[in-house]
Amino acid sequence: MAASSAFTPPSPPLATGGGGGRRLLSAAVRRRGISTTTAPVRRYAAPPLPPFLGPPAYCARCGAPAVLRIPPGADADERERAVCTDGACGHVMYENPKVVVGAVCTHQERVLLCRRAIEPCRGLWGYPQGFMEMGENTREGAARETMEEAGAAFDPSDADEVDLLAVYNLGGSQVQMIYRVELEDDALRAGEESLEVGWFGWDDIPWEELAFPTVGWSLRHAIGGGGKGGDVLERTKTVDADGNWTVRKG
Repeated sequence: MAASSAFTPPSPPLATGGGGGRRLLSAAVRRRGISTTTAPVRRYAAPPLPPFLGPPAYCARCGAPAVLRIPPGADADERERAVCTDGACGHVMYENPKVVVGAVCTHQERVLLCRRAIEPCRGLWGYPQGFMEMGENTREGAARETMEEAGAAFDPSDADEVDLLAVYNLGGSQVQMIYRVELEDDALRAGEESLEVGWFGWDDIPWEELAFPTVGWSLRHAIGGGGKGGDVLERTKTVDADGNWTVRKG
């Protein structure tokens, strides 16, 4: 799909010391006839963390003990954060979900699978996937993981060949974006994180030996035609305070 250009409006003036910027912004709002109101901050009722995701006990910057509280001075913050107890440091640790990227790669009606050489699920099969690195986008990350784990290459910027296949929201701690790619050749080489790599016919996939439920979800969606301009599969997996998992669409 060709990229389209769009006008980006200038950012509104920011409030400055003494309120000059705020007065300027308010004047601009009044000129446009926009009605505004001022109300106390309404805090978002954040869901509880999954039982396996406790806050950090120590500061990531200086190593002092950390406590869970609303960061001092952050009136607009809506939840407790791990805050360093050292007054000279005071570092606030904002923890966010990790992003995992991967690719279901095919070539002449066969799919690329890697047998994992690392935990978790060492010895089981999956498609190339892993955590995004700083400085790359999701497509670039999927291409890098494919090269690292299977020695296979594709151009992540080719929008006609790299289609979004699935998006998974997992336990509030991880988001996965999986792409589908038709490779130009079948050259493979097992990387350090793979015991072996190979091409499998759709009927030969080792379903009982797949590493994660998400792997099966993605492969079945690909078999059904997903990722070729079709629907993107979405799944959300949540866990309650007792550790019970629930999976739903969307």
